Amino acid sequence: MQDLDPFRMQTRSWLEANCPASMRTPMPDDEIVWGGRRASFKNPDAKLWLERMAARGWTVPTWPKEYGGGGLSPDAARILEEELRRLDCRPPLQSFGIWMLAPVLLEFGTEEQKQMHLPKIARGEIRWCQGYSEPEAGSDLAGLKTRAVPQGEHFLVNGHKVWTSYANFADWIFCLVRTDPMAKKHEGISSS
Repeated sequence: MQDLDPFRMQTRSWLEANCPASMRTPMPDDEIVWGGRRASFKNPDAKLWLERMAARGWTVPTWPKEYGGGGLSPDAARILEEELRRLDCRPPLQSFGIWMLAPVLLEFGTEEQKQMHLPKIARGEIRWCQGYSEPEAGSDLAGLKTRAVPQGEHFLVNGHKVWTSYANFADWIFCLVRTDPMAKKHEGISSS
């Protein structure tokens, strides 16, 4: 196993020098950083903290560097998390893009999709919302009626979504849609 003590010491030193003091306090709800093209920062230190962490790839420490991540091993990422907690550092970014969309892109996305979306998600430049539930289907995803029909290199999406968390602040939406209307209800659903 790799000796990670030097990484811990370097990380501790960097965090102590770069995490603003105001980012080492409990975070009020109105100071959570969600990112996006229209992001606002009630505390200017929050913007600085996001920029510094994103520059290191530490908003998404285990992602590959070519997609805006830190390229850290799971053990190194655990050490980073421990050191962040030790200083009571606030999370630099909250993001549905990080939690929900990026894992799908990392696993199934084309290289073009990864290059287009992942670095912007990692830097907090784009804010995503989710589009899952629909009228008459609620959270029963097998009841989805919104369809995505191939139109050349794109899809034409027709339908309605409800419970699109934070859509009024988002730049983009990821949603579940029916791509195969002939399939059984629990099949033929894709993310778009």
